[in-house]
Amino acid sequence: MMDKKKIVFMMMAMHMISVSAASRRTVRMAFASTSSIREKIVFMMMAMHMISASAASRRTVRMAFASTSSIRDINSSTSFRNNIKTFRQVTASTTDIISEDNTSSSPRTSSLHTVMVKRNRQSQNFREGAPLIFGNSIAATYSENGDDDSIPLGSLVAVYVSRDDAQKHKGKKYKKGKPSNEPVYAHTNYDSSEAAQHHATINNSQLIGYGVYNPHSMYRVRILCHATQHPVLAKDSKRKQKTRVEDHDSEILKSILERKMSDAMNLRLAMNLPSESTDTYRLVNGEGDGCSGLAVDIIGGSTAIVMSSAAWCEVHKVAIVEVLEGLLNDHPSYNGVDIDIIWRNTPSRLKQDGYELSFESEASDEDDTEVIATESSVKYLTYPYSNGQKTGFYCDQRDNRLMVAEYCRDKRVLDLCCYNGGFALNAMVQGAAQCVGVDSSQDAIDAATANAMKNELDPAKVSFVREDIAVYMKSAMNEEEEFDVIVLDPPKLAPNLSTLDKASRKYHALNRDAMNLINREKGGLLLTCTCSAAMTQKDGGQYFLNTVNGAGLSAKRRVTLLRVNGAAPCHTQSPASFPAGAYLTAALFHVGPVGS
Repeated sequence: MMDKKKIVFMMMAMHMISVSAASRRTVRMAFASTSSIREKIVFMMMAMHMISASAASRRTVRMAFASTSSIRDINSSTSFRNNIKTFRQVTASTTDIISEDNTSSSPRTSSLHTVMVKRNRQSQNFREGAPLIFGNSIAATYSENGDDDSIPLGSLVAVYVSRDDAQKHKGKKYKKGKPSNEPVYAHTNYDSSEAAQHHATINNSQLIGYGVYNPHSMYRVRILCHATQHPVLAKDSKRKQKTRVEDHDSEILKSILERKMSDAMNLRLAMNLPSESTDTYRLVNGEGDGCSGLAVDIIGGSTAIVMSSAAWCEVHKVAIVEVLEGLLNDHPSYNGVDIDIIWRNTPSRLKQDGYELSFESEASDEDDTEVIATESSVKYLTYPYSNGQKTGFYCDQRDNRLMVAEYCRDKRVLDLCCYNGGFALNAMVQGAAQCVGVDSSQDAIDAATANAMKNELDPAKVSFVREDIAVYMKSAMNEEEEFDVIVLDPPKLAPNLSTLDKASRKYHALNRDAMNLINREKGGLLLTCTCSAAMTQKDGGQYFLNTVNGAGLSAKRRVTLLRVNGAAPCHTQSPASFPAGAYLTAALFHVGPVGS
């Protein structure tokens, strides 16, 4: 008996690969005209093959189809080429339908879905580089020969703003006080007879750029190419938009991704990344590199970890991996190196973006393959193939680790929330007298200990303790321990604004106790960090500094601000959306002696 999963897979692939509504209708009509299950299966196999215009897409379809395991009478005994002949025989009755559909109208200019935004201050921000378009900024959406109530999820769209201030677009409005992620504007499907009128409207409008659409997200459009910032790329995309090739939207998307990732690589090369001392860094950083929702880390110069946090990344996963693979193969630093690409996603972030993963990832055997990451000449053992957290390495603190280490020679250092020991290891390499790392996770302690051994550090001088940092600090105070330098780098305590008050009290208490462990006679340094965007962005960053200052008052220690840093520069940010992309604050304070 035929496997239903195989049939469902092919139906879904046909529908998704066929990018135009006209092609989807043709596929459905032709499929309905076949009679037996076997004929339908063979038809779907060949339709997938033929609809998919690019060789890369055809390879993807064949590989995915081959990975399924049933329908042996077709998949095992009949080759793909032989099925072409079978397809032509069993679907002879569908030829008239296909021909009729393709010749029912005169040759036309293909059109992308169109998003028309309101002409106001917000649209001015979009023209100047703001990457995210909210639903209430959209006036109307349009699809040529569409048959849906909305532009489909993940579709590439051309974003315009009318040049006419008086132009009106009918649509729903938000109810005051009740924001919604559902579309609140009119969506129009127009056919070929109405195309001229639509194109006249477009010609009277200004192109903002190209982006990806999500009808379920508060970020309705994520702009990937701004016409003002990339005029040549936008012009080329507009030229491709006017071609009659069915998959022109996928070609446009790939060309945009190639340009954005290529620019990101060249930017890192300008930062001397990678280098002899550092082979682990952020290659693509979301909105900072014009790829909202997409990040790529290079680990150990041998592994690329793609992190998806937006629906469009999941929809266009194949294209993203294909483009990244091609660019890494041509990267001057990786000649002869086969970079392995690993795909990761964040289900919670995807859910916020209105995208539910259709199935849970199948449990796989734990892969303990080690990849050695080098950062500022310090080596770390990472396990990117395991089911660990994110990439298994945080490269955003690279510059801060090196910066504070330079002040640690002959000093006693405490690394709180040490994770894999980054701050402690850098301090030891720079000549610290002693380092103690504390973390509540045994996995973190094991990793930090292994990293210390990897760097051949003296175990008598560097140690790691599993303990809640608040408990550890109180115990250390009772034992009258003192440190010259303390690093406090807790996990995210304020995931959103609603938790900010509670988090600020926690930050206050932790910083107060840390200050009480600073050398009472001579004073010392405190590097205190927050990776909570809500805390970092509140009052332009002043809120966090006030919290630390309040902790100093409670500890009765005078604090002096020396510097404030963010993430390492490979974690790029878009000036048009700053400070929205800022999440990390690392503030270095001098804590004065007791009674000073």
